[in-house]
Amino acid sequence: MKTRKTYASVIGISLILSLLFTLPVTANETFTELFNIDFSDEALYGEMFSEASAVTFEFITESGIGKDDDSALRVSKPEPTNYNSYANAVRITFPEPLPAGGTYNFSAWFFVPIEGHEDKDVLTGPGIVLNGDYAGAQGKVKFPENFGTMPVGEWKEINVTFPMETEELLHIDLRFVINEQPKHPDVWYIDNIVINRVGELTEVFIPAWDLTVPSLRETYSAFFPIGNIMDVRDYNNDETLEMYKYHYNFVTLENSMKPDSICRNKDVYTFESADMMIKWALDNNMKVHGHAMVWHKQSAAWFTHDDAGNLLTRAEARDNLEAYINKVGNHFKGRIHSWEVVNEVFTASVGSGDWKSLLRTGGTTEEDSQWYAAYENGADASKGESGADYIYDAFVFTRLADPEAILYYNDFNENERSKAEAIAQMVEELNNLWKNDARNTEPDRLLVEGIGMQAHYWTADLVPANVEWAIQRFIETGCEIGVLELDIPAGSYFELGSRSGELTDEEAQKQAQLYREVFEIFVKYNEHISRVTLWGKADSQSWRAKGSPLLFDEMFSVKPAFHSVIAAAETEFVEETEQPGETADVVEAEDNSSAERGTGGHVIALIIAVVAVIAGVLLFTYFRKKRK
Repeated sequence: MKTRKTYASVIGISLILSLLFTLPVTANETFTELFNIDFSDEALYGEMFSEASAVTFEFITESGIGKDDDSALRVSKPEPTNYNSYANAVRITFPEPLPAGGTYNFSAWFFVPIEGHEDKDVLTGPGIVLNGDYAGAQGKVKFPENFGTMPVGEWKEINVTFPMETEELLHIDLRFVINEQPKHPDVWYIDNIVINRVGELTEVFIPAWDLTVPSLRETYSAFFPIGNIMDVRDYNNDETLEMYKYHYNFVTLENSMKPDSICRNKDVYTFESADMMIKWALDNNMKVHGHAMVWHKQSAAWFTHDDAGNLLTRAEARDNLEAYINKVGNHFKGRIHSWEVVNEVFTASVGSGDWKSLLRTGGTTEEDSQWYAAYENGADASKGESGADYIYDAFVFTRLADPEAILYYNDFNENERSKAEAIAQMVEELNNLWKNDARNTEPDRLLVEGIGMQAHYWTADLVPANVEWAIQRFIETGCEIGVLELDIPAGSYFELGSRSGELTDEEAQKQAQLYREVFEIFVKYNEHISRVTLWGKADSQSWRAKGSPLLFDEMFSVKPAFHSVIAAAETEFVEETEQPGETADVVEAEDNSSAERGTGGHVIALIIAVVAVIAGVLLFTYFRKKRK
């Protein structure tokens, strides 16, 4: 029993220490105030604030309107649509960036009035995003981790401390951490923003790329191009650009070609960021993939709703779709090798059945498709019309706008066999429709010419045999195949939030083995693979940074996975493979992978939590008995 008590005590002490070390600031830290904004003087601070596409704001002075004062920032939604958090954010842009090497404390107060929110009892809490990095490409940038709920009729403070280890802090977005209308306010107030530097600035160690390691693009030059994503932050870094030229020959713009980046307001287009990065890529003999023309996320409300927030009719939405694609397609015409025309029309995981029954349909969450909802609004079922018709229209409009571009459909969880089958059936049906379309001037050419495998996998449940099965099925459609967003973080979806971002040796080796196996499959089918694009440059810059998903670590050093990918290019293959029509029950049962739904991790997390609580109770009991 003594051994058990001692063991419980060790666990309990570890739990307490872990809680202590998550405290944001100790009492002995020195605060240097940088900004104290009470919104009483718009002339002083007004230029620091800007709003996202779905909100407006104003400085308000009125008795008792603020948190213990008479001034505040009032934020409101002109239209009850587009509740994506990034589209409802208020941004603070600093006159001069806050330097890297500093730790900063940020506090602000939020208030949601009762009036106008009588039917919204429980709202999701507020939070901040650093440097507009909603994808998490620069690591931990969203605070607080526990954003909780937002009471109606009461002020709530967020108070967080965070380091800026290698990046300057350019701006902070204040938003509610929710994308759904029922849990998002329509009017809210912000007051008493205080930003402090905690302690002194420390020396910044800037990671450096080692360009003496084998080049990925040269290693795979006999098989297919190797690509990666680029954003404005990369374009403005000379060292990063040199690394691109060394390792990659295909570029995907991470955000600058998405609908909300190009056209947040109807008939107002912004091409500057995309144009400059595309020019750089072409000047350096790289091909460019357009990402993405039509998506249910990161798209402005005007596409599918009027100014009052009413859903557009099928005809109105179709006109908007055609106008947007004509404008964008013609603008980039001749410079884009391939277009990701439609992205993620299927739900995260699908069962069997007709592909149209497996699509995202209309609704109020970010996982629903407003394109589907609008196209359904006025569809004549007797003529075979449905909400799904926007998919075909998008491909046709893009073909007519840019006939030279190769047109792709793209989706995740494509390694799940039921979803791969649904994707293949959809592509085959769209291509059959095109054969008899009067607008088709090239009868021997497919409409959908490429299938994009996002390849957002997890080490916990990736079964390479299912990746191969999906490739074989996609080959049957006659399409080329692009691996468009590859990364393999450690663990599963449900484990990601609790990870530290560092791999154990065992995890690193497992990740390396899986990278090798999937690259061996890509090489085996290289005649059908148009390119392999990695979704991120180094672990610290990944949207799934806590899972350390890439080939380079946070110091930009190569990982075991890098060496495995290099080695995979030299593998010789046996041609015996399982065909799509065959089954492999054991493998299929093991494959529950999902970019949005992992498996097993939630059970482990629950067990750990229960053990921690029990250990704490045992520790308390042990010491209490000892005192007696």
